[in-house]
Amino acid sequence: MHRPGRGLFRLGALVYCWLLFGHHTSAHRLVHHRHAASAEDPNTGRSGEGYYAFLIRAWLGSFRRGWAAEDALRVRGKAGLHPYAFYIGMAVVCLGLGFAIAGIWGALAWAALAAHAQSQLMLSDYVQHYGLVRAVRADGRLEPVSARHSWNAGHWFSSAFMLNAPRHSDHHAHPARPYPALRLPEVADAPRLPWPLPLACMIALYPPLWKRAIRPHLNRWR
Repeated sequence: MHRPGRGLFRLGALVYCWLLFGHHTSAHRLVHHRHAASAEDPNTGRSGEGYYAFLIRAWLGSFRRGWAAEDALRVRGKAGLHPYAFYIGMAVVCLGLGFAIAGIWGALAWAALAAHAQSQLMLSDYVQHYGLVRAVRADGRLEPVSARHSWNAGHWFSSAFMLNAPRHSDHHAHPARPYPALRLPEVADAPRLPWPLPLACMIALYPPLWKRAIRPHLNRWR
């Protein structure tokens, strides 16, 4: 959904709609990439905030902020169907398809699988931005998003297995760059997780352990 071609963008949006997560298409591009590592971004985990509290706050916040961002584009003259009509409509179609295949259990199974996928995406956002905050400049504006505002992981096997998704700073610097081509920042330029990203996400599922384990690494970057 970050790629410049209209076909690829629509394919990305459709994939998220199948996950009943269509609003992520708007919220991720228009809110998260602009406001990451600040209080304006619902998908940045705050220091001391557990994953489950974050999940509820971020899901609702990104839905609302994404909708507001799309409304603002239409105020400025963007034409066409409001994307949220498509996101909600596709969610109804997907659940209807599940019902058509296997009745109420089919719809519930689709919803459960979608909820699991959404929770994994949110968990990734939580870990990869946890506690990192952009500084306020002398003019009162936030500093630009830089490599130091995302957690990265340099572990070769899990990085290859995830198509370099743990190279998160480079994704923010170059959103249109294909994931396999993402680059790993120097250690001095960006924080690195001491564990592979999948292991870090597993630790984050137990908030007291996650907060205790990540605290010394976070303190070095704050």
